[in-house]
Amino acid sequence: MPKIKGISHVVLYVNDLDKMVAFYRDVLGLVTTHERPGQMVFMTPDPAIDDHQLALAKGREGKAKLIGHIAWRVETPADVKAFYEAFKARGVPVDHCVSHAYVDLGNTVSCYFLDPEDNRLEIYALVKERGAARGNRPIDLEKTVAEIIAQASGLS
Repeated sequence: MPKIKGISHVVLYVNDLDKMVAFYRDVLGLVTTHERPGQMVFMTPDPAIDDHQLALAKGREGKAKLIGHIAWRVETPADVKAFYEAFKARGVPVDHCVSHAYVDLGNTVSCYFLDPEDNRLEIYALVKERGAARGNRPIDLEKTVAEIIAQASGLS
């Protein structure tokens, strides 16, 4: 059987296309690669790597939640903290911050937050350091980066 290499993109049906495009552009730094005006917008963090990783399409009705969350990977825990600080400054609702223990990859520094239509999103980075006890644990992104890594790794 052939192997899947990874996720390509996510399509979200939205109520307010312009508001959602502005959020993903202004808060997460995604860029529009192309669009069908008034109907659908295709976005990516880097057009040189992917044509689009997110498509926003007009047509969502009511407050239905269509996904659990969408995760966006960043390079370092310092990047997660910087996004967290930007979310607070912009009034973006932070849902919770946690470290997930992956079997082989290490632990995460994860910040879950909400977009304008209450879809849950995650910004995360991996940390290689980890203690013997594996498990998910809450983390405090108000701490220093070194303290955040210690929390995430279970070494604090």
